[in-house]
Amino acid sequence: MPQEKLVYLQELLAIIPKHKGTEKLQADLKSKISKIKDALISQKKSKGSGGSWFQVERQGAGQVVLVGLPNCGKSSVLNTLTNAHADVALYPFTTTLPQVGMMDYENIKIQIVDTPPLHDDAPAWLFGIYRNSNFLLIILDGAGDLFQDFENINYLLNNKNISIRPNGSGDVKQALIMLNKIDKIIDASLKERFINQLKNEFRIIPFTTNNTADVDIIKREIFEKLNLIRVYTKKIGYPVNKDEPVVLKKGLTIIDAAEHIHKDFKKNLKFARLWNDAGYAGQRVEKNHVLIDGDVIEFHV
Repeated sequence: MPQEKLVYLQELLAIIPKHKGTEKLQADLKSKISKIKDALISQKKSKGSGGSWFQVERQGAGQVVLVGLPNCGKSSVLNTLTNAHADVALYPFTTTLPQVGMMDYENIKIQIVDTPPLHDDAPAWLFGIYRNSNFLLIILDGAGDLFQDFENINYLLNNKNISIRPNGSGDVKQALIMLNKIDKIIDASLKERFINQLKNEFRIIPFTTNNTADVDIIKREIFEKLNLIRVYTKKIGYPVNKDEPVVLKKGLTIIDAAEHIHKDFKKNLKFARLWNDAGYAGQRVEKNHVLIDGDVIEFHV
């Protein structure tokens, strides 16, 4: 399908190295992406508002979808967190189709999806993308009316039976809130009131795209929100290779990790040895031992 091809091309553009040797490949990819977008837009116009459906297949360790009103800066956030090259403009509705980038966090990749702005006539497929995500990153214009913008987003989502409040009804989605363009805020007290009012329900992160510390903070927050751990395997008698972790959900065990790697590991596993920063230095552990981020496992089968 053209929609799937578009997503794959965007992901390829996001992950290829950016230097002179790849300039021709980058240009070819951008040209193909542009042609597919033009064709999809033409198709949508010819068939009416219900003629197209877009979805984004999950890639990487998790999928985070950006949600926001027009001109909140979602595309700039995508470009800052990933190697994507989404169009950025001062006018609203610059983003008309999903834009995909891969965010590097230490030694894993997390998929970030920019979406068209949320509004009263947003297409049905947009809410399908929200529902399919691991969680939503709600982006508010830090220089705007934070309370009103948040209530607008909450209202529009609720109308489609999506709730971002922890105790909400319908399809409840976890969410982080980003106060974007916080360097342009006029009333600092508004930010503090907003954070204080919602801090018991949401993690709220002030952000500017040109602040390296802000970028590091939001990347860590995204990783934590995905509820993941990274564990590493080593062969008997060999050092550990920490370039390619096994990514698992928090709370999983040695036997879960074995099954994730290969079903025969689970069937034939006798025991495992464990190394980590919590005091394990090669001790034998049970199959039901709960793993933590950074564990090194040596399987004995």
